[in-house]
Amino acid sequence: MSGAKDRSAGGRHAQPDPVSRRGLLKASLVLGAAAVPVSAVLADHLLRERGVTTPAASAARPLTSPRPSTPSATRPSRTAGPLAGRVVVIDPGHNPNNIYHLAEINRPIDAGGFLKPCNTTGTQTDAGYPEFDFTLDVARRARVILRAAGARVILTQNGHTPYGPCNNRRAWIGNEAHADASVAIHADGGPPGGYGFAALVPELIRNSSADNSAIIKPSAQLGEAIVSHFRSATGEPLSNYLGAAGIMPRNDLAGLNLSTVPKVFIECANMRNADDAVKVTDPHWREAAAHAIANSIAAFILQ
Repeated sequence: MSGAKDRSAGGRHAQPDPVSRRGLLKASLVLGAAAVPVSAVLADHLLRERGVTTPAASAARPLTSPRPSTPSATRPSRTAGPLAGRVVVIDPGHNPNNIYHLAEINRPIDAGGFLKPCNTTGTQTDAGYPEFDFTLDVARRARVILRAAGARVILTQNGHTPYGPCNNRRAWIGNEAHADASVAIHADGGPPGGYGFAALVPELIRNSSADNSAIIKPSAQLGEAIVSHFRSATGEPLSNYLGAAGIMPRNDLAGLNLSTVPKVFIECANMRNADDAVKVTDPHWREAAAHAIANSIAAFILQ
């Protein structure tokens, strides 16, 4: 997502309810402990539930780097797995073809009681690595992981559509699928001194065009799951310029305002920051980001 100048913190936002420890541990176990570090405390929690007594521990287990998967890998069976029967929408920000359809993406659309452009071209690193390449790669990797866990995964775009889709349509895709969770993947184009990631969660909007009141609480829980997993899996710190403690409420995004299913945007890093730019261009880091997002979704669904 481009420039910090488009950001607004909006009004006050209630503290998100924490994702249950059981849900976090389930996600780590079912999608792979290599993807997300499972603390010894959480491991003790599960063992106690099974009647096994172990000494309490506070140090986190070492993180094993996930093995990069091939985004175009053969689709695994979705007939079994902990996420069987669940629907997940992954919304890769922007589109490689937007640059060739500026008139179309600049067309105003209803974003929830006000007009905004249909879509944008996104941002890029100073060396020219584009946000749309980053978001598509991470989305495809996350899809492989989630499908392996049994989920039905829908991408709002896979780089083949002429442009967009428009941001209102991206929300409707999740609504029409009755998704259990929807995550829009972005990387920011903020100030060079800004770094880190943040989960953008919906702020209440209620008017003749939109009413997202039903998804405020579950979306906050999904955002909390992302904060819990993404930092551990990728080593990326919380943003020092977006929101607070990794959470930023927004009431100016069509994707959040028009959604009727739990929806969160994640700004994975700041592409205009030199250190973050190195990370987003590294396929191993993108694989870790995909695991973090997939495990966040699983933790939310299984809580």
